[in-house]
Amino acid sequence: MMPIGNLAKMVVGNTLRSRRHFILSAFGIVIGISTFVLFLASTEQVAAVLEKIFPLDQVQVVAPRASLLGKDISKKLDDAIVERIKARKEVASALPRMNLSFPAFGRGDFEGNDLKFEVGGFADGIDPSFVDDDERIRSLFKYWDGDKADAHRVACVPPPRNAEEEVIQSPKAPPEAKAPGGTGGWDSVPSGSGAVTPPATGSAASGSDATGSAASGSDGTGAGAASGTGTAAGTGTAAGTAAGTGTAAGTGTGAGTGTGTAAGTAAGTGSAAGTASRAGSATASGTASGSDPGVRSTGAPGTSAPGIRSASAPATASAPGTGSAHPGVPTGASGSATVISTTGDKPPTYFNPCPQPDRYYCDDVDHTCHHRVPVVMSPTMIELYNGQFAKSHGLPIADTDFVKFVTQRGGLSAMRFSVGLGLTTIAGSNASLRHRPHRVEGMLVGISNRAMPIGMTMPIQYIKEWNREFLGEDAATAYSSIIVTLSDRNQLAPFGQWLQDELDLRLEDSLGEKFATVLFVIRLVLVLISLVIIGISAINIAHNFFMQVTERRRELGLLRAVGATQGDVRMVVLGEAALIGLIGGVLGVLLGLALAAGVDYGSAHYLPRFPYKPTTWFHFSWWIWTGGLACAAGFAVFGGYLPARRASKMEPAQALTQN
Repeated sequence: MMPIGNLAKMVVGNTLRSRRHFILSAFGIVIGISTFVLFLASTEQVAAVLEKIFPLDQVQVVAPRASLLGKDISKKLDDAIVERIKARKEVASALPRMNLSFPAFGRGDFEGNDLKFEVGGFADGIDPSFVDDDERIRSLFKYWDGDKADAHRVACVPPPRNAEEEVIQSPKAPPEAKAPGGTGGWDSVPSGSGAVTPPATGSAASGSDATGSAASGSDGTGAGAASGTGTAAGTGTAAGTAAGTGTAAGTGTGAGTGTGTAAGTAAGTGSAAGTASRAGSATASGTASGSDPGVRSTGAPGTSAPGIRSASAPATASAPGTGSAHPGVPTGASGSATVISTTGDKPPTYFNPCPQPDRYYCDDVDHTCHHRVPVVMSPTMIELYNGQFAKSHGLPIADTDFVKFVTQRGGLSAMRFSVGLGLTTIAGSNASLRHRPHRVEGMLVGISNRAMPIGMTMPIQYIKEWNREFLGEDAATAYSSIIVTLSDRNQLAPFGQWLQDELDLRLEDSLGEKFATVLFVIRLVLVLISLVIIGISAINIAHNFFMQVTERRRELGLLRAVGATQGDVRMVVLGEAALIGLIGGVLGVLLGLALAAGVDYGSAHYLPRFPYKPTTWFHFSWWIWTGGLACAAGFAVFGGYLPARRASKMEPAQALTQN
């Protein structure tokens, strides 16, 4: 038996001695292994992308669609069905989804572009625990209105209604130089022509009637007005003899507001609106005082704004106080108003008066600051935007790294938008709603594979609340689907059969499962092609070694003559075949990596963007290249076995005497 060290030296020396033989034998191995690893790596990456689009261990349970005379009579998915599904042993979790079931449309500003989009039918809700892509999303994606102890839930002045627009853009945060909330939400510019002053606020005092006066010395009362008093101040043009008009809004229990200007001896008129806990109206008239013309105050009788100097002009104002108390609004709430006087038609600028305005907004209904509704979108939406919408509308490409994308645009405040609940951009909608439309605000907090593929997803508590408010209790308890996570994906078939037999439900058509089957077949075909190439290479190795054995018969006979056994000769030939296979395998893997890099470069620079386009088309797992090396060595040894057996059977005397 030849020592291992001597055997290894002989194998290496014989292999490298004949370069022509080495190249001819290794060429097929290199080509075969490069295609082998390339095909496996590509199908591995496609499978990874497919898993992102269609998680194969998660299925959606839906009710079969049924209708009668155009009315949907499908089976209702409710909490009882969710609990029955959870009780199954193969089910790890079951979470319901609920669609937004009435019209709504959104409006936002993106890179200076006014975007309007339909929300009704393209939004759903899911339990926040389901959307757990990263810590940042987990901290923001939750039902914020459920936190009754939120210190940011303070009274505020909502933005004024715009008769020309159903849904306004989300108001901006006040400039950093101004104290938060110091202007009640309105812009403030230096006094002068067209100047606007911040509203003065007054506290409601229970037990007294709402009163107001156009100026000190003259008051008016409102019949049936809610208890409370309010004050407001406005500035106007201080030039000569001129008349001006303006409007203002004020809130608070029993707050009365008035607007108007008085310059010199000219008259000023205006109107004001306020909200109260009981319906009522108030009118007031009097004489404005102050040498700064156009300044007027409303408040308790006999009071005037500080700093007003003597000058007078008649002014009148009417201020209807209408509304009803909203649940959760204290009866002693404060109110604010603004008096505007401008020489042009430009409206005043409203700023978000809430603390932390990048997250909170002033609600139109209860006049309280609310956290914006957190929204996540799927990568499909981002890819559709980048591939189709952005290009056709001249908009910038959205970075798939959401944190980087938001940071580049100034933080979460740049991701805010308004939603008009009960409104739609679609003509001819005949939805019957129980509540008048109103505006809420949302903000995009992340990109998640758990989101609705085409649309937006938010915490289900918001969807339940809105469906109940606009459609009733039935809409707030009926789910659109149930997301079921299986503990073992192999239990999918029996679970689906149980759904049909016991609950008369079905699994939503799983494109992921179909794609996975197709991918498996494609992978199998490509691997077989690679193995055929490697098999041909093994035949080529056998042919070359048969030729080598014939050419080296005197050398092999000499080995036998000096004491080498048949096993030694066989090991020498098989060792040479295995070494050629390993070297060819390494070169094949390197060639596969080089080809993959070339394909990725071409894809990045010449292939247009499309949904879920990967940054690389290949994923070289450790088992792929180790499997490639093993196949190379194995097939090479297989090809060299018969020549090695023939060489070992050769008689020394016969081999030495042959020419």
